[in-house]
Formats: sequence, C-alpha cells, structure tokens
Amino acid sequence: MIKSGSPEDLERMIIRMDTEANRPIDDPAPLRDFPKYGRPLVFVSGIYGKAVGWTQKYGLIEWLDPSGKYHMGWAHSSSIKRVQPEEWKGSSAL
Repeated sequence: MIKSGSPEDLERMIIRMDTEANRPIDDPAPLRDFPKYGRPLVFVSGIYGKAVGWTQKYGLIEWLDPSGKYHMGWAHSSSIKRVQPEEWKGSSAL
C-alpha cells in the first residue's frame, strides 16, 4: 500500500534522490541513515542543520535557508561539528 505524503514530503524525497546521485566519487562506502527522530544537530560552514546519513568520509546534511527553502548536501566529515540543542540555531521545521 502506498501512503500519500504532502507535497513537501515529495519535494524532499526528490531532493534526496538527486543529492545521493551526486555523492562524492572518492567514497564508495554505503550510506548509513540516522533514524528520522534521532538525527544529530550539526553546524557546517555557517549552516545549522541535521545529519541525515553518513559514510566513512562524508555526512549528508539537511537544512532550511532563511527563506524556508529545503536543502540537502554532502559535507566532509572533518567539517561537520555536532552541536547541543541549546547551541543550535537551525529551523524547527526540519
């Protein structure tokens, strides 16, 4: 049975598929996902977001820009900093 999702869910799914298709080629390790409700809060290059998944060398990060637009991208693991909830300044809409 296929459950219907919101247009926002569909948009995020498409963004994720595009991002996974464009993953860095120097890391063939499988992508491991964090649980949806246990994603670490992170800070990467001036962006507050959540880590969605990881490989040996990279993290897959999601965030909302100031206008509320959803983004997802890869970051090298050395540039990802986990932050505590009281330090995090990201959007609660993630």
